[in-house]
Amino acid sequence: MKKIILCLSCILVIASAYSQNYNRNPSNVSVGSAVGFDKSRLTFGGGLGLQFGSYTVVNIAPQVGYNFSNNFNAGAGISYSYYKDDFYYGNEKWDEKRHYAGFNLYARYYPIQYIVLSVQPEANRMWLTQEPKGNGEKYTENKFVPSVTVGAGVRFGPMMAMIKYDVVQDKFSPYGNSIFYSIGWGF
Repeated sequence: MKKIILCLSCILVIASAYSQNYNRNPSNVSVGSAVGFDKSRLTFGGGLGLQFGSYTVVNIAPQVGYNFSNNFNAGAGISYSYYKDDFYYGNEKWDEKRHYAGFNLYARYYPIQYIVLSVQPEANRMWLTQEPKGNGEKYTENKFVPSVTVGAGVRFGPMMAMIKYDVVQDKFSPYGNSIFYSIGWGF
């Protein structure tokens, strides 16, 4: 809980400092004035996740999108995730590694200036390996894992902090079976 409070405090401090200088160029996103593709409406962003310890996570997920209006952005992305965990099965210690390579589509709606609603369907290819630390047989599984995350959060300039949930709840989902948070930056 302390980590979440610290993280949210840092976000608020950075966002409030950044909001002093952020001046959105109205010509970047105009409603109904341009016909056809406008490169200035492209957005780039994504995520980077790192966690080290007895449970290790490495994630990279770039995304590219398009501002269709001041209130709607949609796009696509790719991702790679690596998870490593040690667990006990009976009295035996096991090592588990999961690799995910994925593709996603996303849509974000901004009903008011600082609020964002999001939906993101995605397909991940998972490679799972479990093996005992001592001698024993290795278990492997390779499969496609579907996910659909829905979320809501706040936006301060190009930064977003969201709470999300995977509604599909596949047991091999990279998002687990509980609510999670994400922080993103776009440009």
